[in-house]
Amino acid sequence: MESLNKSELSQWIICKNKLKSLSSFRSIILFITIIVLIVISSGSIKLKPLEEHRIYLYSKYKNATSFIFFNSIEKQNKNFTSTILNSKEKKTFDVVLSYYAEDQAFVGRYIRYIKNVSSLQQLNIRIIIYNKNSNVNNTQLKVNLKADIVYGLSNIGREGATFLYHIISNYNKLADHIIFSQAGVEGINDKGLDDWYYDRLQNQFNSSLGYMPLVVNHMISKDMCGHHPTGNFLRLVDLWGMLQQTLCPTNGFSVAFRGQFLVSKQRILQKPLSIYKYIYEIITGHNTHWIHTDPRAPPGFYSKPEQPVFGYVVERAWTIIFNCTGLDLADRCAQKKCGCYD
Repeated sequence: MESLNKSELSQWIICKNKLKSLSSFRSIILFITIIVLIVISSGSIKLKPLEEHRIYLYSKYKNATSFIFFNSIEKQNKNFTSTILNSKEKKTFDVVLSYYAEDQAFVGRYIRYIKNVSSLQQLNIRIIIYNKNSNVNNTQLKVNLKADIVYGLSNIGREGATFLYHIISNYNKLADHIIFSQAGVEGINDKGLDDWYYDRLQNQFNSSLGYMPLVVNHMISKDMCGHHPTGNFLRLVDLWGMLQQTLCPTNGFSVAFRGQFLVSKQRILQKPLSIYKYIYEIITGHNTHWIHTDPRAPPGFYSKPEQPVFGYVVERAWTIIFNCTGLDLADRCAQKKCGCYD
């Protein structure tokens, strides 16, 4: 082997020292890694899921090469891109209709009119029909109405039972906003939605809406704790106490008839699931349930499972359930300020 000159020897020594330094550096990195793993396994440090770190890196360093590096490594994770995109998903909006034997052409027009409201076209709209008529085929009804979903339900409890069933069944997966209505909708004509109905959806509805009645103004009035010109439904006082945790106010509260309203998921979730289940149990009571012989029911009403007197109580109770009982409700609706907002 030829001897090295001084220059070559010097370079060899430098390289040797660098290799030693590199080896020491690797040893340090290995040592730190082992320590970190020990600490993590002991539970002293909890790492966030990798998905959260990806989103953080994207938002903070979206133009950095480090993100490109991480992204290229994780290409096989198909959920990565969708996770970022889902942050801008459309808000969900369901239209829930209680159907029995209403004219399907009429109901179909209403659905088209709803979908044509420009403020709602920015949302992810679903049409959900609850068919309470065993003689009507669900599949054919879905086709005829161009609905997204059709469910069959027993014909008990009026429309109130239908709405409660939907809330109970979807309590943990409710749409952001929901229209609840009988299929025989009030507020449409041959050309479209009536002006007042259209205005509430187009101009008064926004993402902060909590509750809004979707009935004409004269269907909104004051109830004096169960006493009303249309009938004295004294069980309404019991519902007030249960839902509001107070005595019924002596000056009364606002009610809206027909069971047509728009409500947010947040308003629904303000009441526990047990409340909805309890009211549902009563409104769907069988023939021998005490509710059908309730001595506090108004005279002249014959109560049965498919047409319970308690159904009229629930029809008047939605403003109580969703905390929109101010005595100025009818006046505000007349002034095109009909909603109760969060």
